Amino acid sequence: MSFNLKDVEEWGEANGESDDTMRSLRRVPARLGLLDADLASISANPVRYDREVAGRGYALVSRAKNIEKNGRREDSRVRALLKRFQAAHLGIVPQNRIVRARYDALVELIEANEGKPGSGKRWNIGRHRSLCALRARATVAPESLTQEEIDRIGREMSADKRKGLRKTVVFLNELARLTNEIPELHEFLPPLQLAPPAGSSWARRMDWDGLPEAFRASFDAAADACVAGEEDLAEAMLARIEAGEDPETVMAEADERGTQEERQVGKPTAAREQYRLAVTWLVRVWENQGNDVDALTDIRELFQKPMIEAAIKDQIARSRNALDLRDPLSSTTLKTRLTSLRTLAKRGLEDMKALAVIRFLQAQHYDVPRKKLAKTGEESGVFMEIDRIFANLRQRPELANIWSNAPRRIADAARDKIETARLKKNCGQELTALRMFAGAAAYAVQMSRPMRPECLRHGRIASCGEVHSNLVRTAPGEKLFTFRFAPWEIKNDRWVTVEVVGADAEILREWIETWRPRMIELQKLDKNNVYLFPGTAQPKREEGDPVGLPKGSYSTSAFLELWRDSSKVLGVHETPHRMRHVVALLILALRPGDYAFVSTVLGNTPDVAEKHYGRDDGQAAAREARAAMLAAHPDLFNQLNRRLSHER
Repeated sequence: MSFNLKDVEEWGEANGESDDTMRSLRRVPARLGLLDADLASISANPVRYDREVAGRGYALVSRAKNIEKNGRREDSRVRALLKRFQAAHLGIVPQNRIVRARYDALVELIEANEGKPGSGKRWNIGRHRSLCALRARATVAPESLTQEEIDRIGREMSADKRKGLRKTVVFLNELARLTNEIPELHEFLPPLQLAPPAGSSWARRMDWDGLPEAFRASFDAAADACVAGEEDLAEAMLARIEAGEDPETVMAEADERGTQEERQVGKPTAAREQYRLAVTWLVRVWENQGNDVDALTDIRELFQKPMIEAAIKDQIARSRNALDLRDPLSSTTLKTRLTSLRTLAKRGLEDMKALAVIRFLQAQHYDVPRKKLAKTGEESGVFMEIDRIFANLRQRPELANIWSNAPRRIADAARDKIETARLKKNCGQELTALRMFAGAAAYAVQMSRPMRPECLRHGRIASCGEVHSNLVRTAPGEKLFTFRFAPWEIKNDRWVTVEVVGADAEILREWIETWRPRMIELQKLDKNNVYLFPGTAQPKREEGDPVGLPKGSYSTSAFLELWRDSSKVLGVHETPHRMRHVVALLILALRPGDYAFVSTVLGNTPDVAEKHYGRDDGQAAAREARAAMLAAHPDLFNQLNRRLSHER
């Protein structure tokens, strides 16, 4: 029988659960933008709660000073309530206090052997935290852990939390090798080594070491060729000439390689692991089709169209039918597997036929369906995003104030964290806090004039060779920052100027002059890095770009993570790209019906602005939102007026 949160509410009332716990439970629909009556439509499954509710909509229901901390506390209350509900209805026994005490003792032992780098301690500070998730969910003491218990815990976790459990299991296995150094560990260790838990819908594990030696040797040879550097390739070609191969043929091949742009592998060990996982992926399908794994002698046997296509279809089918796996077209797993196979086919096996087959299959089953999905869902997806953000503003007018003052809120929180980290002399925590301040600077720019995230990541404060600076030199005494982006950098093929003024400019100045140099120092980056947000990525040169940007920007994933972590201070998260909708709706609340001004700020046309933001009597809706926002925050629009005055 499946239960919902309405069942949990009724059970909680009947059993005298605390007011705070019941309040946290009843706020769940509002956090998701639903009605209170929708409580009955939300599953009481803890895994689904973690995946669909936890971490979302804090700002829609909370007025706390620290919205994120308060929201996480509410999530914790609901999780604990769901556990008690399960114990009462599904026979799941709550954790014994004696079991909890055993984990506490193990955690204390690990913590006693932690210290700062260079202190001589076994682990860095905080290593014991990896045991917290296991301590919270295990029903047996650490010395009694079995594989069945680990797998049970894994099945009850979301995919993200299961990654942490895998690391915990690896850590427990490592402790077994340290019993001579720390004898007290003996009494806490399970009798057998444990395997990391697989997702409930993951494919079965394959024992790589159990595969035929000849097969593994053929993989090693191919992987070595893939990660080989220029010196290795030169030595291999010399060896071929010395072995009697025609020198002209070898030299022609060398010349051809010299004209090709091939990326060098930056992390050979990680690359080999990805190659191995891709080959194992094919081995599993080989066995599923009734073939004998022990008969494999060469990985070339797997690089055939039927085998690769069967692996692709199996991956897609499992992902679509599983609750705990992402949609195959949203996940990058399939793309990663095929990319590894392409590299092996091209550089390891030098099999152009296999390479062509993999490329066509990837286009057929992954690339083309993704493009069709994006094309058909793009327009409706934009409308849904705008409607959702506007509904949130109507439900919670305070969001307008939160977003309008986002740079200051994040900067204040970052300063506190930086000061705390410096007092502790903890460089890791200081770097985390500096990234938060970088997020404040990013918000200051986006709230001034929303740009493509790529322009934000690639914004430059100095020139580098032929690559110009986006930051424009201003007259002495000017209290603003001006950024200029050339047509080739902007999607709409026009020059775009971004002016950051007032308090936002002060935050940006503090970032550039104080905290950005400190981040460069801690990360040991190039002191001559020209990017507003310095990193280690190499921007991709698009077709038509007159120049190639220098190395040293933030990568896409790292920047989105920085933005997401900074947004936690606000209790509400919208991607950098969606901030254009936030700014547009705030402008229309300030100036109802002025789509021409919205188009000026966003860089599109008045018709496009009206199409997106003027549906369903948009002017009346904007007036309604304006009234609600002014009632909650009378001085809100003064702040918006100051920020937007430079766009007039």
